[in-house]
Amino acid sequence: MPPDPIRLLVADDEALARRLVRQYAAGCAGVEIVRECANTTLETALADGAVDAALLDVRMPGPDLFDVLSQASAQQSLPALVFATAYDRYAVRAFDLNAVDYLVKPFTAARFEAAIERLRDRRRRGTSGEGLPRLLRDLGRRPDRLLVPDGRRMVPLALTAITWIRAEGDYARIHAEGKSYLVYRTLNDLETRLDPAEFLRIHRSAIVRLSQISEVQPADSSRYRLVLTDGTVLIVSRSRAATLKRLIL
Repeated sequence: MPPDPIRLLVADDEALARRLVRQYAAGCAGVEIVRECANTTLETALADGAVDAALLDVRMPGPDLFDVLSQASAQQSLPALVFATAYDRYAVRAFDLNAVDYLVKPFTAARFEAAIERLRDRRRRGTSGEGLPRLLRDLGRRPDRLLVPDGRRMVPLALTAITWIRAEGDYARIHAEGKSYLVYRTLNDLETRLDPAEFLRIHRSAIVRLSQISEVQPADSSRYRLVLTDGTVLIVSRSRAATLKRLIL
């Protein structure tokens, strides 16, 4: 009995990567690549209903991939998604919550075939990624929540629970409701994703949620001392003092 056919969309900005997937698909029975994209302009390919699954590189030119997918999911059901990434360990762990599979580049033909089998297994079981639109919003440019490690799990943390965030090299430690979470994100990356009306970078190593500031005290002629609701005391740098004054003073 022939395997269930899979009509596949492949999106990757590297021509060599797309060619490699074509080679893998040619050697995998019942897999046909019906769409290819070199950037994140996927709307037409996703909307026409011609694909059963999509193999998507995480980082491509164009709008943020997760914003594109989130917007598309509001208009129609998405095909089953398999993500590919070369470096983003945080994203790999997060995708495992709802994506059918993820492939870490460079991946082998055997690993590609395993992903195809997972796609077929999901189809046979009749399951779908009901939580995927929620996950896409969390991974997008302006999330409602961040996915943070809690033991061996990734759990959602509401932005409204965050008090402040401290840089730790290439990581960031998020302080929220008496606990802290070390995430594989730089402070620069988090700053771009957080709403500037709610969060402020007060110096190169810290971001605070404005609503969590309980006191503002002069530290010297051009800096401020912040006391947060959890008792943390932080100094606002001279370069950020004017922004703080404009926002809350």
